[in-house]
Amino acid sequence: MEDGAAFSMAWADRTPPQCTWQPVPKPRSAGPSGAWYGQAVLSADARLGREALVDLRRARRRRRTADMDVMEALYRAYVSALVGGAALWWLVSEIGGRQVAPSVLAKVSTDGPQVVGAVFALALAVGLRSGGRGGPLVVEAADVRHVLLAPVPRGRALRGPALRMLRFGGACGALAGAVIAVLAYRRLGGQWPAWAATGALVGGLVVAGPLGAAMVVSGARLGRAAAAAMALAVLAWAGTDLAMARATSPFSLLGEMALWPLRWRPAGLVGGAVALGLVLAGLALVGGTSVEASERRASLAGQLRFAATMRDMRTVVVLRRQLAQDRPRQRPWATLRPGAARGRRRPPGPAAASWRRGWHGVLRFPTVRLGRLAFLGAGAGAAAYGAWRGTLPLAVVAGLALYVAGLDVAEPMAQAVDHPALLDGYPKARGAVLAGLFFPSAVVMLAVVAVGAVTGAALAGAGAGAAAVAAVTWVPASLAGLAGAVVSTVQGPPPLLAESNMLMPPEAVGARLAARTLWPPLVSTMGVLPVLAARGAGGAAAAAGAGIPVLVMVALVIAWARYHDPLHEAVKQAFSASGTGARGTAGGVGT
Repeated sequence: MEDGAAFSMAWADRTPPQCTWQPVPKPRSAGPSGAWYGQAVLSADARLGREALVDLRRARRRRRTADMDVMEALYRAYVSALVGGAALWWLVSEIGGRQVAPSVLAKVSTDGPQVVGAVFALALAVGLRSGGRGGPLVVEAADVRHVLLAPVPRGRALRGPALRMLRFGGACGALAGAVIAVLAYRRLGGQWPAWAATGALVGGLVVAGPLGAAMVVSGARLGRAAAAAMALAVLAWAGTDLAMARATSPFSLLGEMALWPLRWRPAGLVGGAVALGLVLAGLALVGGTSVEASERRASLAGQLRFAATMRDMRTVVVLRRQLAQDRPRQRPWATLRPGAARGRRRPPGPAAASWRRGWHGVLRFPTVRLGRLAFLGAGAGAAAYGAWRGTLPLAVVAGLALYVAGLDVAEPMAQAVDHPALLDGYPKARGAVLAGLFFPSAVVMLAVVAVGAVTGAALAGAGAGAAAVAAVTWVPASLAGLAGAVVSTVQGPPPLLAESNMLMPPEAVGARLAARTLWPPLVSTMGVLPVLAARGAGGAAAAAGAGIPVLVMVALVIAWARYHDPLHEAVKQAFSASGTGARGTAGGVGT
């Protein structure tokens, strides 16, 4: 920067970092173009910054792919595509369900766009809220500290990570959309290539559009209040279309595109254009993302990836809440008086302490969490209704929704597990305290699944049979969903150096870890079995018969939580004794 300050750098956090220059007196060596001397210095510095950023990312890419075998990567992709295609074909052939009646097909053709539009509107509302908190872009901490604070336009620095995120999210959405569309082809008829292509297009737009909307909100610094207001407006518009069976919103018009294999309506292009416009607008405004928000998200995302790698579900839940700024209320919804939590009959001593402790945690649930629980309950009910009508894969969706809701509802028990010193302060065994904390959460879970039961009964119509099935399956589904979350919370992350794993072959250890990971959601999915049993002629009676084993399983889970510590201690002592004996035998042979 010779011959004075030719330009100054403005890095205010409220505006994207950009270079500004000020005219300076013409130096003697500047020649006849001295009036543009400052602009020439600016252009040269910006060009050098862009070149340095490109070189940095190329070097990072070369370093990451230095040890990659191209042929092995292609072979893995080939095998994955072959196995995935075979699994999808088996899924469609075996459990895809039978083709619906013409009357149901006409109803799907009429109301289907609004349903798909509601899904898109929900994803868009989630994206808007994420943008109000500084999301959705997550860059590495090194990029935040060295690239975003460098003399490079922030938009150029963030556009590359934004494109990669959109590319990955769009690809995942396209894959999921194609799978769902092929399953729909089994039920609705038509040509499966048309369904797969349309489903991939709509799925990619349903994911990429909300990501672009989140970038718009975060880049424009609209704030959490404005983002929440826009999210409510989007949901209200989509809900109005769903209630009135009209396609007036761009969300419902995108739903028209999803049903192109059944009927061609060019209005679907409008919905696709809106989603694509959100993507382009997000790329244009991504440079306004806050540095502070990017640094906070980079730190939390790094911890989240590590916790997911270690299969620590509790840490994943906590970090996800911090990322979403889901904090407990400072003031509870209500204040419990002694004995008021259970009415007039107050249980003696420690039982009352566990009951009250559980309700103290529940009454601090924030509004966002309560809304999420209501949505998960409604989603589980809608998926269970779809499984009852013959689309069996939706039973897995209902079970996963119950499992995620149970992880939120089991927060009192999770807090007790997170603070073992406070848990040891109770005048009773740790397992007894944990078992006592199950019941306040069970009451909340009953309320959550009641939303799903009402949703399923409403979708089924005014028939008494559907209402009876919903009433019978209400309690087993609620308790099973919570039981899966309790298993995940109590068992904790898998130990890194367990003595039992050292005595097993690597294949057996891997299978054991996979079973440990899949066990909790499988327990929650068992709560949907009464709905599947009611699909035949048995109806509510068959559902009640299938609900009895589910309740027995829940009782076994509570007993397991009660005696978890003594059982693990006994197993540990058994392995220690066997290991000591083996070492003593080896020592005798060596001497």
